[in-house]
Amino acid sequence: MLSEESDKGQLFKYLENIFRDLEQQKIALDKSAIVAFTDTKGNITYVNDRFCEISQYDREELMGENHRIINSGHHPPEFFRDLWRTIAKGKVWNGDIRNRTKGGSHYWVATTIVPYLNARGKPYQYVSIRFDITQQKRQELELKHRTKQLEDFCFIVSHNLRAPLSNLLLLTSMIQESETFEEQKVLIDRLAKPVHLLNETFNELVESLQIRQDTEVERESLRFGDSLQNVADVLNIKVVHPEVSIESDFSGAPEITYPKKYLESIVQNLLSNAIRYRSPKRKLKVELKSYVKDGSIWMEVRDNGLGIDMQAHGSKLFGLRKTFHDNHDAKGFGLFITKTQVEAMGGSIHAESELGKGSTFYVQFNKTHHYERN
Repeated sequence: MLSEESDKGQLFKYLENIFRDLEQQKIALDKSAIVAFTDTKGNITYVNDRFCEISQYDREELMGENHRIINSGHHPPEFFRDLWRTIAKGKVWNGDIRNRTKGGSHYWVATTIVPYLNARGKPYQYVSIRFDITQQKRQELELKHRTKQLEDFCFIVSHNLRAPLSNLLLLTSMIQESETFEEQKVLIDRLAKPVHLLNETFNELVESLQIRQDTEVERESLRFGDSLQNVADVLNIKVVHPEVSIESDFSGAPEITYPKKYLESIVQNLLSNAIRYRSPKRKLKVELKSYVKDGSIWMEVRDNGLGIDMQAHGSKLFGLRKTFHDNHDAKGFGLFITKTQVEAMGGSIHAESELGKGSTFYVQFNKTHHYERN
């Protein structure tokens, strides 16, 4: 009898130690990971404090809800079908998921989902253990962006410096082979144009590189209307181009936090292009408007000018020293530098155009950062 009581005491002590260890493990897990339990339908039965903190939901708002409540819409349906097929078979699933907070911002989590199996080997609940990797994803995106910028810059350098350098090499070779002073003088005079072009191209590339690197440029609260007025004054449009009609509607997004020199440069380049490539058949009309779409501020600049053959030139539209109409003032730098400035600030720019009818440029400012929590 005594031995039996002793054995029970030892068993209780053993179980007590196990429960204590499990409790300590749970505390450690809750402190370091985002934890949730769900039933076999995906309805939430438990969440820890870190889950509430990162999702911005109160515990009461999550209990009984399906995990779709934090679905960001980033992943295709097949992604989650594969997830569910895996865990329904009693297997562990691992992967990275982008979720959405109650406030609408996004965050990334490295996720492990472990099925709890009954005596028949069938899942009766699931535990999800997640770790916040938003910063890591942001750094990965930044690295990809920098790599793409470097690749683009190397292509631009090789493409735009090859022609003037080839001309210089050819001319210097001809100078060396020339037999008379008169021939040498003619050839030396011809050196001026490729040297000037090389110098201009080099300076333009340096400026674009500085923009790409200057991501910490000071931002301030700006009004689109004020920036347009400043540009119109700089271009002296009322005096130099009194026939040009400029209309604006910035009511959809009157203000933006942005570098002043970039915003005014973007407006000036797009407006100057519209004026430079106006149609001789009609009075030029330029319309500017701003609005909010998909969480970003957009600006449109529409004109009824000459237009561009997008099928022939669309892929080269924002290239360095690319021009598409006969105009002695055109250098093919404005759209290139505009694209550089917009993308350096995390935005994008594209255009729609029809030859003989006009063009519309769409600038997406402050592009939503999918990897960064707000």
